[in-house]
Amino acid sequence: MKNLSLILNAILFIAVIVLFVLHFSSKSSTSDDTKKTINKTDSIPANNDIAYISVDSLLKKYNLYEELENKLMEKQKGMESDLNRKSASFEKEAAEFQKKVQNNSFLSQESAQRQEQELMEKQQNLYKLREDLSNELMLEGQNLEKQLLDTVTNFLKEFNKDGKYRYILNSASFLYGNSYLNITDTVTSLLNSRYQPAAIKE
Repeated sequence: MKNLSLILNAILFIAVIVLFVLHFSSKSSTSDDTKKTINKTDSIPANNDIAYISVDSLLKKYNLYEELENKLMEKQKGMESDLNRKSASFEKEAAEFQKKVQNNSFLSQESAQRQEQELMEKQQNLYKLREDLSNELMLEGQNLEKQLLDTVTNFLKEFNKDGKYRYILNSASFLYGNSYLNITDTVTSLLNSRYQPAAIKE
């Protein structure tokens, strides 16, 4: 009877060891499978319904943007040329006035004061003209940006008419995105294929 008890205890002890080994072996295998699943999830998206565009890259490659930018630059150069011409004329008048003062060439003090007042008014007008031109350029730039934004936005609505993407984001508004979500080149290529220079609004 005593021998039977020892045999049973030995069998139970072996059974416990076997169960212990099987338990931790199974847990290790499950852990490896989990790691593989996680790695697989990282590389292959489960839902590819979000995309993003690098706006800076799009602008560099988009023909419409280049055309609008050139148009604005030409207008800026024309304004600067006009302003420089008027500034040069004022500086010439101011130099002549200063020369007359030094040579005491004015017929009267009142005449000198009147010409000095005229020069001050011209100087103020130049300051105002410079400010007005700067504001006009800024407004023109904002209008061109709006035109560009409207063009891209309207295109994206048509581009996504099948509802493939829930969101198309601007990469400037987030810190990181996987490269497979980047559709910048695709969108830019399609925009350029549809672009007609005559479509630019005056």
